[in-house]
Amino acid sequence: MLLEYVMMLLVFGLTTTVERSHIEALAFQGTTRHPPHHHYTPPPSTVHHLPQQILESMSLAAQLPSSSSLSSSALSSSSSASTSLASYSQLELSNAIVESFEGVGSSSEPQFENTTEREVIAAVGTTARLHCRVRNLGDRAVSWIRKRDLHILTIGIMTYTNDQRFLARHIDNSDEWVLKVVSVQPRDAGIYECQVSTEPKISQAYKLMVVTSKAQILSNRELFIQSGSDINLTCIAPQAPGPYTHMMWYKDSELINDSTRGGIRVVSEQQMKMSNLVISRVLHRDSGNYTCSADNSNSDSVFVHIIKSEQHAAMQHELATRMQTPRLLLVLLTFFYLFECSTK
Repeated sequence: MLLEYVMMLLVFGLTTTVERSHIEALAFQGTTRHPPHHHYTPPPSTVHHLPQQILESMSLAAQLPSSSSLSSSALSSSSSASTSLASYSQLELSNAIVESFEGVGSSSEPQFENTTEREVIAAVGTTARLHCRVRNLGDRAVSWIRKRDLHILTIGIMTYTNDQRFLARHIDNSDEWVLKVVSVQPRDAGIYECQVSTEPKISQAYKLMVVTSKAQILSNRELFIQSGSDINLTCIAPQAPGPYTHMMWYKDSELINDSTRGGIRVVSEQQMKMSNLVISRVLHRDSGNYTCSADNSNSDSVFVHIIKSEQHAAMQHELATRMQTPRLLLVLLTFFYLFECSTK
């Protein structure tokens, strides 16, 4: 850049010398370049329409290795354009130099990408993630700030709060910085800012909304299913956020799908926020804890007992006996009450 500026000064010097010599020669001959009593206005031109000869002279200076290696041939090539340069004012050429160096040495500033979700909905007890993407970060740091109390939660990947539910996640060489909130509570709702340590600082706001949503299996908490029959469970999540809800079934923390064993059918309606699990011809090994899990919702579970037919009859008899005991007690209490009233 310094070399190009020096070369421009040399061209300016040559131009001034040639123009001065030309004017003196005309004055000596007793003539003028322009009619008297008229102010000369150079032809309209802009920096963007400089003749090709001038542009070549500019590029010649850029190609020289250093100022100390300038040769007489290079100076001769530059002086060949001096006559054309004389028709342009020094102001125009100065503007050309300024515009030619425009943007040199400047660097891209950090910028936020607006491709991530700015409003996040999470159910109580689930994990919420706020995604912030920053381009051209350089050596700046990304921080997450809680807006309501201006509390610094994380700087980089370090946590700066006693509440260890707040974590920062970042993959090397990526533009994404994630604030992770584990086991979301209603008090976590509010505005969070992704802040970049520029001067002045820049930030982008994110809104976390916390809802209370729970999946519900439409059955008793314990089920007794006779061996050889079918398990039929229905799960709903009417308060799950969003227009669609993905639902999954687990048995003892193991995901249930068609590959688990034959005779399994899972039918889910994401828009209706409902799922149905059917297991045909159950065996004793199908006993266990069955859980329904929905997006952004707390899960629900029931325990299924697979019993033989004689066990089923015994269980029904025991259940009937338990139900008869309160009735007998009620009859006795009624009898003593009537007896006491009759003796008064």
